[in-house]
Amino acid sequence: MHPDRTDIGYRYKADTQALPPNIQSAGTRNGVAVDITDYGSGTVVANVGPIGGGPTETSITYALQTSEDGTDGWVSLTDLDGNQFTTAGTPAAVTAANRCVELDFTLQYITRTHRFLRVVETVAFTGGTSPDVIAGATLVLGGGQRLPL
Repeated sequence: MHPDRTDIGYRYKADTQALPPNIQSAGTRNGVAVDITDYGSGTVVANVGPIGGGPTETSITYALQTSEDGTDGWVSLTDLDGNQFTTAGTPAAVTAANRCVELDFTLQYITRTHRFLRVVETVAFTGGTSPDVIAGATLVLGGGQRLPL
């Protein structure tokens, strides 16, 4: 049998916790800087749990940013047409509790000197009494320059 059918795990790295699960109120949270030097693409897997406080509307979006040093100078990761890799305005935007969404991305068009990537989570609520949500995200990296990852 082909290894992709019996051992797919050697083709990707799925143990990078971009945003640890946490109780979040409205606002923006920046994930850790991840060195992506050896990778060509990936997927953000976001898990959203219960929403508390009874908001009438919820919006949770995820976007990607890159940096040269992983400390400052963060810019949005974009595709060849300049479109940001984000769940905002897509079916992957989270508007309800207990969902898992994914955002696929390529690093093909990254600024050559940028070797760090982070996930940015933005949470917004309308109404409710001190609304919050449990949310987190994992980076799955692929397209490695050598296997196994």
